[in-house]
Order: sequence, then C-alpha cells, then structure tokens
Amino acid sequence: MQPVVEASGATGGPTQQSETTPLLLPTKARLEDVRLLKFRELPRAMAATTRAFANDSLARYFDSSDTWPFAKLRIWLVKFLTYANSIYQKRMLTVDGGAAGCIYATPKVNKPVWLVRALIPIINFFRPYELVNRRKEFETKVKAQVEEAFGSRVGEMYEIQGLAADPAIQGRGYGSVLVKTVTNMGDADGRDVWVITSDARPFYERQGFSVVRTVLIGADNPAWKGDPVKVSIMLRPAKVQGEGQA
Repeated sequence: MQPVVEASGATGGPTQQSETTPLLLPTKARLEDVRLLKFRELPRAMAATTRAFANDSLARYFDSSDTWPFAKLRIWLVKFLTYANSIYQKRMLTVDGGAAGCIYATPKVNKPVWLVRALIPIINFFRPYELVNRRKEFETKVKAQVEEAFGSRVGEMYEIQGLAADPAIQGRGYGSVLVKTVTNMGDADGRDVWVITSDARPFYERQGFSVVRTVLIGADNPAWKGDPVKVSIMLRPAKVQGEGQA
C-alpha cells in the first residue's frame, strides 16, 4: 500500500495531445477520458507523480530520512517496477497519457507479479536505518488499523493504491474521474472501495469516502522534528447500480 494524493499546485500550463481525443482534452475531464496507461507513457506518469508528491506530508516524513547515496536511483527503480507491473496487470488508469494516474487493486489482482515482489525488497535493502524504522512504523500502525476496521473482508474490497495528478493540471477533475472509474467498478461488482491517504483526505471526502480510522505517524519519533503526519483510512461503501450515479 502507498499514500495517495491528488496534488495541489499552480493551475494552467499546456496539456499535451492525447489519444483520448483528436485535439486537446476539455478543461474538465470526463469518465470517457479514462483509459489504461500504456508502457510508452510510463516516463510521463512517473514524472507527474514526482511533482505531485513534492509537498506531501507523508512523503516528506520518509524522504527526510533517506540520506544514503543513490537514494534517487533506488526510489526511481522501485517506482518504475511498481508502475510497469501495474501496467502489465492492467490496473493502472490514466487521463491524458500519464498527466494523472491511478493504481487500483481488485479482490482477484491485488499484488505484484512474483518477480517484482522479489526485486523490490532487494532494492530496498539499501536503505538507511532511520528510513527502515519509519517505513516499519507506518506499515505496522496502518496494518493494525486496517485489520481492526475491515477484518478479513478487506480481501473482498477494491483498493485505490496510488493516485497522483501533475500540479500543472490540478483543478481539471482528472483525479475525480479516475476515482469515479474505480468506484463505479466497485459498484458494478457490489464491493466497497478503500484507500489510505494523508493530505488528500478532503479530496476523498468529496468523492464519497469517509474516515474509518486515523493513524498518527512520527508522533513518537525523536528524530522527526516536524508535526505528526495524520494518515486516514477511508471507505466508500458500494452503491446499488443506479443509486447516486452521476
């Protein structure tokens, strides 16, 4: 699992031509603009995610402790493997060819292929001790709250595992239509959708999610000089088809 954000930032900037329409996308994205990300669009999606998470509270908590040499290369490799795997498994959606992207999981497909699961721990072995501790803190606290909130039924739910929109296109509804696409799939399948987020809680509340558990990260870490990071576990219950559909 990973933190989720629809980035804030300056509005504006040119939108690159997309396969979705022959010309430029409209100011506000539509559900029909959402499609699967292609491998050739992976570099743009990775760059957009980097910009989107530049000011994310949880990302800062992790990144401030990542002081070892080649940290940027290690982060890039993990991100590349994660995105490439999601494209391969056909569970990474996009609007405008990588300008915004969403990784989701279903009850049937909710983890990477075995090769990626083997490679990422090897790459992450080369992390500073403090970063390992912060990741462990996050994973332990969140896992406990997820189990308390959902129990065994979490395996029967859809999960939004990653959401990012380039700050240059913020405010055009790209993140909203990506989330709506996943919740529509959940509704059609009769399954709830859940997500873990830090700074994007207000955004998800506008999409019909509600907070079921809250975790404070960094509150007891003397090495962290910032405020504790509030992480929310959120749920959007499935709706009967036709109920509340836009």
